[in-house]
Order: sequence, then C-alpha cells, then structure tokens
Amino acid sequence: MRAHDPFELIRWIAMSQPDPRKALAELVQNSLDAGARQIRVNRARLRGNPSIRIIDDGDGVIPELERTEALRYIATHIGHSRKRDLTPEQRMQLMTQGQYGIGLLGFWSIGEEMQIRSAVTGQKPMTLSLRRDSPEFEIDFAGGRLPLEERWTEVLITNVHPEVVSILGGRRVAEYLAAELRGQLLAREVELVIEDRMARGRSQKLIPVRPPNFLGERIQGLGPIEVPGYPSIQLEIYFSADEDGEQALSVYAAGTLVAENFHELANLDLDRQPWTDPRLCGLVDFAGFQVSPGTRRRVVPDAAAAGFAEGLAKAALVLERILAEREEQRAARVDRTLLRDLKRAFRDFFSARPEFSMMPLHEKGSDVSDRADDWGGTGETIAVSGLPGEPADDVPVQKSPEPGPLYAVAITPTPIRVERLGSRRVHARPVDLSGRAIRKGVHFEWELDPDVGLLVDVAATGSAATIEAGANVAIGNLSIIASQDEHVARAKRVVEIVEVIKPARSSGGIPTPKFVHEPGANWRSRMVDGHWQVNSGHRDWGEVAERPALKLRYVAMLFAKEIVVRSHNDPRLAGPLEQLVDVASYADRNTAPRGPGGRKKRERKR
Repeated sequence: MRAHDPFELIRWIAMSQPDPRKALAELVQNSLDAGARQIRVNRARLRGNPSIRIIDDGDGVIPELERTEALRYIATHIGHSRKRDLTPEQRMQLMTQGQYGIGLLGFWSIGEEMQIRSAVTGQKPMTLSLRRDSPEFEIDFAGGRLPLEERWTEVLITNVHPEVVSILGGRRVAEYLAAELRGQLLAREVELVIEDRMARGRSQKLIPVRPPNFLGERIQGLGPIEVPGYPSIQLEIYFSADEDGEQALSVYAAGTLVAENFHELANLDLDRQPWTDPRLCGLVDFAGFQVSPGTRRRVVPDAAAAGFAEGLAKAALVLERILAEREEQRAARVDRTLLRDLKRAFRDFFSARPEFSMMPLHEKGSDVSDRADDWGGTGETIAVSGLPGEPADDVPVQKSPEPGPLYAVAITPTPIRVERLGSRRVHARPVDLSGRAIRKGVHFEWELDPDVGLLVDVAATGSAATIEAGANVAIGNLSIIASQDEHVARAKRVVEIVEVIKPARSSGGIPTPKFVHEPGANWRSRMVDGHWQVNSGHRDWGEVAERPALKLRYVAMLFAKEIVVRSHNDPRLAGPLEQLVDVASYADRNTAPRGPGGRKKRERKR
C-alpha cells in the first residue's frame, strides 16, 4: 500500500491532534527525550502576535548529524522516528516516548508557523521553518541571541490561533504539563518553567512546573506486577475518603499520561471496579503500551495491553480486599459515633425512668451481659467478665434449651462499692463453655470478709444476695463457689466500703446494635437471642445512612420502640410501634435539612 497524495495523509495526521495543550506537551516531551536539564516555555507577543517558545539545553536534533542534514531529515521523514526501534524496556529505561515521528505536526493545532532552531557544539546554528497546511519547508542560518550556550534547541510557534491563546495561559499550561508529564518530571533532574510575558497585572510571570501530589493515604503492598515479555506494571495508588475529589486513578505509559481515568479503557474491559472507585487516585504506569499516534491518548488493544489487563486482574483481588477492609473500618467508626450519640441521648434514662426495663447488653470488653430478672434475679444489671469461651462479638449467641455443663461463674456488678451502713445487691452468673447462662441445677455458696459487712437476703436459688455494709470504710473480698454435679467454678470480687458514692452520669443499658442487611424485609429492628438487631437493608435506613442527624433520630426511635415492647412484655405492641417509626421517619426525611455535606456540594457546583 502507498498513499496517493502523501501530503494529504500528513494533513489528516496533523489534524488528528485537536488538543493544543497535548501538542505543546509533545514538544516538551521531545526536550525531555533529548536529555534536557533546563526547559523554558515562553508565552509572549512577537511583533504584536501571540507566540509560544520552547527552549532547552538537551542533546539537540539528531546531534550526530550536521545541522542542515539533521533538520532536513526531520522535515522529510514525517511518520518515521529514529527512536522507534527502541524496545519498550529501552524506552522505559531511557524514559523516552517518541516513536511515531509525527509529534512536530501538532503545532497545527497551536499556530500558523513553527521554527526549529538548533545548535550543537562546533556547528553553526540553523533554522527549519514549517507552515501550517503547507508541504514546503525552509532551512537557513539562525539569527539572534539565545540564553543558552553552544548547545541548545528552540521551537518557536508564531501567530497562535486566537481561540487557543486563553487555553495556553501560563497557569493552565503549568498545571497541565505537571499532570501530563508527572512520571517524566519525577524521574529526571530537570527544571521546567513557564515564562508568561502576556500575564497582566500581578499575575505570576514565572511558574515552575512541579509534579502534583496525590491526596490521601498511599496503599502499600501493590506492585510491581510482572507482565511476561513486557516491562512490569508500576502502581502508585492512594485512598481518599473524599469521593467528590477531582483526582482519579490515571494510566501512564513510561511516565506520560495516556488515560485520565479507567473509564477511558473500556476497550480493555477495565472501566469497572475497583479501578473506577471514586475513593482511589494515583497512577498505574505500563511502558509496554502502544498509544494512539495522533492524540497520544488511549491505548491500542494489542498483546501488550492484554498482558496489562491480565496483570491488573490479579491486583484487583487484593485491591478489592483492601477497599472492603477500609469500608468496614469506616462503618465501624460511624457505628462508634452513632452509639456514642445514642448513649448521650439516653443518658441516665433508666435512672430517671425506672418504670422502663433496661435492654440486654452484649458489649465486647464489657462486663454487662444480661438482666438478672431474666433468670431469677432482682432486676439489677449483671455481668460476666473475662470468661473463657465467651462468644465473639459478631457471632449471634445460640441459646440451647439445656446449656451446660458448668464452666465458670461471675459476680456482678463490678466494681462493687457500697456506702457506709448502706446495702448493695450482687448476683452470680454461671455459664457453660460457650458463655451461655445456666439457669437451673447450680448450687451457690457465698462468703464475705467480716470487716466489710454481712451477707443477707440470699435469693431462693442462691444466685443473688445483698451486702449490708459496716460502719467503717474498708476493703475486703466477696467470694462464691458454684457447683453442678461434679463441676465446680469459683469467682472473687473486691468489695469497697466508701464514705459517699457520687452519682455517675451513666449511659448504661444502651446496647450496640447489630446491623443485619436484609433488603426487602419489613422489619426495622428486633431482638434475637438477647441481641438488638437493626436492618441496614431496609429502605428507610438507606434514606438516612448518609445523613448523620437523621440516622441518629431513626436509631433512637427504634431503641425507644424496643424499650417499650420489653418493658410491657407485650409483643402485640411491636406492630403499632413499628408503624409509629414509619410515620415519624417519613416526616423527618421531609423536614430535616440536608446538612453540611449537601451545602458543600452545592457550593462546589457554584
């Protein structure tokens, strides 16, 4: 095959680059490929017309050739690059991008004419002139003075298109190049500066281009990922809780941006989770890509791209696990905040409203586990502390009709403090190896140090007793021996007789809700085996889950419902109270403000 009209083909190639910023980045990339240590992009007016100038101190245009021959070569070899024979590994090692020999044609999208002035040691500087939409070129001696000595390259684009002038503003260009060439700038010792002589007033005239930092916490343990026959995939991924952030997880080829996000890689079937997760930002770099020659964006779906996608499939499993753990941690933090606010809302409720029954507690690390009146006590809170075999916090307790045999016994409450000449009810709770309370067939023997006081009013089952304190401040031990057939368990608590017990602001009786995801189920909350469960799959929960104030009110209403049902011991109340929660939560959603999150989003849009 051959082109009928070669310049017509060149015209279409030049017009395939519609982004003047990318075209400018290609010219800066040429400077980087030449090993430049200093690059300056000058934006100014030349004889009244806007112009863009790129000056660098790199090796120059084909430095091994004489200047006229080198400039003629690049003008007559459009579509052929002397860097094209490099392997992906060599391009990665040299951080070299050019491979198509068409980067110079991008100037068509910037201005009308381009001059390339080149000088190397021992040769006279020469100039190559190219004009937009013209097959002609000119080579002549370079005139004027340039700031760099002996070896330099200058690319000057004149008569910049009016519609492009604002797009290539100094600050905009600096931010674009910083993101576009981030990997290149980080890997090289290069100083890239934008000099904006068209900036007005106090606007910044010299703008250094610095690679941007990603926001969030870097995820460790990812990459590099080996791709057989190609360079490895490098990953630099950050986790950010701000899902509305402007940064995304981008794709680079040897340090140069080829896809701003994974939505642009639909041709590789990578436009999906976890790569499109809005909480992720950073970069994935693969030097083996073949990119679209014209725009230098997106990637060609070839064998290298297939190896890239296969390599990421393995990393996706690890990343999904990490994201799931992060989500669990976030949910745990939210739950802790919710429980704290719930306890604050019902602070001292059971002291002020003794007619209501307390809820059973199953707190991890807490010594409060159930109510004494459930198994023959007097109604005070009882506890089990440090019992071997205690079930995990996230595993529902499965009650058996016949728990046992006896494994351990606990004394509650803890600590035991009694005022002088006062009294305090104490309880014993025998449990089996699984932590289940044993209600029958256990014999108890109590013993209290005489210096502390006396034990009176022992319950018929022996599982509870009252301490009557003496007249003096003292400290002693309360012991109990529990026996069931041949099984024996012992426990001991310190009893402290004090002058005065100050009233505490207690939040006792507020259990941690267990969130159960049952979409489509009608129940909102319920008690199962002594545990308070909240349905996080209910449609009402979905309405309030991201609105903290409404979420607290909703859970508080569910808690109030459970207290009333438990206090009256009448399950027939559950239905009407559930309807009351339905009506109240509906009204709340329609009247409560959206909160600071909604305001922030609206302000950002404005």
